[in-house]
Order: sequence, then C-alpha cells, then structure tokens
Amino acid sequence: MERESTSYMERLDVYEARERAQLDSSGAIKPQCAKRTPKEKSKVQRTVSATDPDAGMLNRPGKPKGMHYLSHQSVDAAHGIVVDVAVTAGNANDSEPYLERIEYMRNHLGLNIKKTGAGSAYGASLICQTLEDMGIELCTPKATGGVNYKVAFTRKDFIYQQANDCFICPVEKNLTLRSLEREHYNICRTYRADRKDCGACPMLSQCVATATGAAPCE
Repeated sequence: MERESTSYMERLDVYEARERAQLDSSGAIKPQCAKRTPKEKSKVQRTVSATDPDAGMLNRPGKPKGMHYLSHQSVDAAHGIVVDVAVTAGNANDSEPYLERIEYMRNHLGLNIKKTGAGSAYGASLICQTLEDMGIELCTPKATGGVNYKVAFTRKDFIYQQANDCFICPVEKNLTLRSLEREHYNICRTYRADRKDCGACPMLSQCVATATGAAPCE
C-alpha cells in the first residue's frame, strides 16, 4: 500500500518537473506570475493503529469512521464482471492506485483497454496525460454540487485555442497561462485575463473570475 502511494507521488513529481521545464523553455509563463510563494505547511498528525499499522483512518461523509481499508474494483463494462481488485489503506486517495491498475490489466491480464470510465475525482492532470499517452480515452462525469455562484458564464463559455495555448472569453479577450500550481494530487494550469481587459468589461459582474474571487494577474 505504501508502495502504491509513493509510486503515484513519484509520477506526479516527474510530471510536474517535465511540465515546468517545457513552460520555462517556451517562455509561456510571465516571470512575475510564474512562481508563487508556497504557504507554510502545517504538521499533519496521523493516527496509526497499534495492532494493524497498514490500515488507515477513514474519514469521509457517509462512510464508517475508523481504521479501515479501501477496496478498488475495475469492471469490464461490456461483460459486467470484475477483472481487478486492489486494496489500499483507508486514508489513501482514490486516484493513487488508478494508473498502476490500468497498467497491470493491460500488461499482465492482456486487456486491450481503449476507453475507461471513472468518477470526476479521477480527472487529475497526471491521469489524463498518462492515459492519453497510452491511447486510452478517459470518460468522467461533470462535477456536481459545491457552491452555486449564480453567474452568467461557466467553463463551457470559454473557448480553448490549442495553437496559442489560451482561452477566449465570451467578450473575445484572451486568458493566457499565468502559473502552474500543485494541489495535493493534481497539477493545475491557471489562465487569467489582463486586469485592464476585465476592468473595462461590461460583463464583469457576471464573470466566473469575479464570482469566485479570483483576481486577474497584472
């Protein structure tokens, strides 16, 4: 279980270093916004079982709280059978064993996986990129719940231009890549508009940036 957790984080380290190297060499990120001062990390206290140290503290809504294990099943949807089962500590993130299980099923079970479905939590950048490199299409549902910001614009209103690596907002202003940030198990690219464009925009009060409290980079 520790090996699986370490493997995912090591993959994430390599992926982050590669992405930062590519962005640095291309000059895509503006110097004043490229690096952010990391917040001081507080010490995390972990509960360890004296009788079963391999278990982990499970603390999720709707789940029994305590020292548990998690079981991760992979199902062949075409035939409705479980083809792989992995077990992790109860405090492990669901995405940790995902790539290893995909590789195991492909390399050891001989399954020619072309498309895979998973919950929205599995749509991390590392998983998406790795599966794309393997020629596997990942299907995840749209995230639901959370805060309702009641804005006119949503993510689908911003059009991505791959050639220029930017988003075009509903009033046709560019949102360029400003930073690459690591958030726990994921690497996120942040795109922002120029402050002068947002300040003069007649749709400012209806924009997602204003609703979420995000300020455009100067």
